[in-house]
Parts: sequence; structure tokens; C-alpha cells
Amino acid sequence: MKKQLLTLLTASILLVNFNAKSQSTWDDFDNAGAVVYPFINGVVFNQSFTNPSTTGVNTSAICAQYQRNSGAQYDVMLLEPIGLTKVASVAAYAAGTKSMTIKIYSPAVGKTVQITLEDKNIATPTNYPLGRHSEYTAVTTVANTWETLTFVLAGTPDTNLTDTTVNRLVILLDPNTFNSDTYLLDDIMGPDLINPCLGVTPDVSIADDYECQRNVTFDFANGTHLQNVTNPLTTGINSSNTCGKFFKFIPPTNDGAFGGTLLNPFNSSTYNLAHIELYSPAGAYDFKMVFQDASGTDILDTLFVTSSTPGWSKFDMDLSKVPTSTSIEKFVFLLNSPTSTEDSIFLDNFSFSFDPFVSINENDALNAISVYPNPFEGEIRLSSEVSFDEVIITDITGKIIKTISNINSNELIINTDTFNSGIYLLKISDQSGNYRTEKIIKNSK
Repeated sequence: MKKQLLTLLTASILLVNFNAKSQSTWDDFDNAGAVVYPFINGVVFNQSFTNPSTTGVNTSAICAQYQRNSGAQYDVMLLEPIGLTKVASVAAYAAGTKSMTIKIYSPAVGKTVQITLEDKNIATPTNYPLGRHSEYTAVTTVANTWETLTFVLAGTPDTNLTDTTVNRLVILLDPNTFNSDTYLLDDIMGPDLINPCLGVTPDVSIADDYECQRNVTFDFANGTHLQNVTNPLTTGINSSNTCGKFFKFIPPTNDGAFGGTLLNPFNSSTYNLAHIELYSPAGAYDFKMVFQDASGTDILDTLFVTSSTPGWSKFDMDLSKVPTSTSIEKFVFLLNSPTSTEDSIFLDNFSFSFDPFVSINENDALNAISVYPNPFEGEIRLSSEVSFDEVIITDITGKIIKTISNINSNELIINTDTFNSGIYLLKISDQSGNYRTEKIIKNSK
């Protein structure tokens, strides 16, 4: 009988301990994380830092290094599920039957670490306690050594929130202090995540759809790159629920550049077209797509101009001019570069394809064509030392406005009296299929 009771007691203890553990890894810094970090106060956040001590509770080779901002009294890291991933009910965490844990390498004993579970649609930096479902704390017990912190409930600031509205986790290191301490973090285990992309077949031709196909890493951004925002217009060419949005930094860092690495590098014999869908919320914007080799050297770039009317437009870039011996491995996007304005743009469905009928390389001779005046009013003049065969003028949505074929001349005058003021794209081709594209602008009268 005593043996049975001991067995039952042991089983009960094991069950309690099992239930107390979190079931979802938010970030272990070794594999592609389940979350993004839309904002941090810290001055250093290195997500591929070499673990200085691989013995004890953390044998992982890679961790994250985070240095507090000494000017931030409440230095915060925001973590949000990536793409379509959602946070399940957090009732068990508030009840204490499940616990969140973080492995931490702290500079001192007695450092408080706080986790806040929030509804990002309500919580703002200035409206505490609104949007804060629950707060949890733990305190470091060793210095310069890895330990696992287990968090316990400290309060429920906004009691109006339900257990199913949480969509953000906030980590505060040593809150209510001013210091520049450095911490190492690993194995952030948070509330249970529901990933609808489990079982979805990977498609390597899709670089990033901000949902289930995330085949890139964004390594830098001269601005804020949100990777799971609501699609502003789900009718037309883009019916996705989720997309990306980029905000430029304010001047003087105003080049609007962001980009990263392709997880599946390729050459132009595999894909000769790149595609992206763009939505400008405030007029026609320049958006340049640049591809680079493994060393970050530019291979090819193309300038797109978004529609002046809010709405999704698809843009295509010809990669056939890239030698097949060159591996395309990195990419850079530039928004309105350079301007002194602070702009934003939505983007989605960054992908690649192969079309055997894509035109061949732009021709150096065609690049010597003069297009003037630009901006223009009543006419455009084209002049070159070589002859060209066809000219196609489209508006910024891709609609063909005018086509002139069988030119076979090195000079051309195009009457533009019927054109509305605005931005157009001029494509000049020769008989061999070589081409050149030029952005032209008609002035308003």
C-alpha cells in the first residue's frame, strides 16, 4: 500500500512539473524564430552571439546579447508571433499551472526580469495599464553564469482583457532603473503558439509572403520593418490577411534601405524573374530592388514606381541579364532613396519564377539613347546612334498607354498631348529584344 501511495505521489509531482513548463519556444536563437522583434530600447541586440559558457544549463553554441539603454527607465523588448502564428489562451499561465522560462546570463545577483503579456492593438507606451493582460517576474540568483528563470504572476493590470486576446510578449530587464547592463538570453519559452503553417509544403520560389513561406532573413533596416501587419486591402491581386510594412527612419538616415539574405540562393538559369507586390498609402513612391552576391556586391537593380492611388500593384524584375555563373544570394530594398521625408510602404509576395520568353539583356547601345525633355509636356524626343524598333509607354500601374512598333530609326518624336500629368514608364526595344526602361514625368499644366 505504501509503495502504491509513493508511486501515485511521484506521478502527481511529475504531472505538476510537466504542466508547469511552457510548451512553445518563442526563440532559441539557433533556428528560425517563431517571433519578430518590432521594437527594442536596447543599444545592442546581437541574435547570433557566441555562448561564452556552454556548460551547465545552456549548452547551445549561440545565444543573444542584449545591452540596456541607460536612458530608458523601462527598457523593453517587444516579441510578436511571426506571420499567421497566434497565441493560444494564456489562462494556464495566469493560473500558475504553466510557467514561462528564460535562460539568462546576468551581470549580477538580484536583477529583476519582467514579462508582460499584452494586446498590441490596445497597449501603447503611454496608456498603462490598458492592454496589459498580466505581468510576471523572476529574479536572478547568480552572476556571470547561466541559469533558468521561471516566472510567476505578479499582477493583472487590465482585468477587462480576456485570456485569448494576448498577441505580444514584452521583456523588461531590470525595470525602473537607469543602467547599461549587458545580458545574454536564450531559450525564451513563452505562452503556447498556434502555427497554422504546420504541414504547409515549403515553396522555395517564394522568398517571403509574410505568412507561411518565410525563406529570407532580414538582416538590417534603416527604419522599422513590421513583418505581420494586417493587409490594408484584401481585394484585387492580394487577398492575403498579412503583409509587411516598412517605415523609413527620419532624416538624416533617409536612404530607406532594408534587406537581407535569401535562404535558397540561385542563378538566372533557375529563376529569371523576381516579383514583388507593393502598396503605397500616400502617393507614388520610388522603390528600388537590388540583388547582390554572397559578399554583398551589387549585381543588378531595378527601380519601380508605385501607383499614386492606394492599392496593390505587382512589379516584375528581369534577372536574365545576370550571368548564370553568378549566385544571387542577398537583396536590398530602398524606399524613396534619397529623400528628406519619412515614408512608409506595404509589401508582400516577394517571389521568383522562370519564363523562357523573357527578353535578353539590356543593350549598352540602347543605354546611350537620349530621352528629353524629362519632365515633359507636349512631346518626348528619343535620339540615339543606333536604331530602335519599338517603344511602349505604360502608366505606373502597368497599363499600356501607347505602343509604337516597327520604328527602325534612331530618332523619334512622341506626341503626349493626351497624356494626363503624372509618372510613366518608357520601354525602348530593338529588333533583337534588347531593351531599356526609363521613368518619365509629365508636368501638370
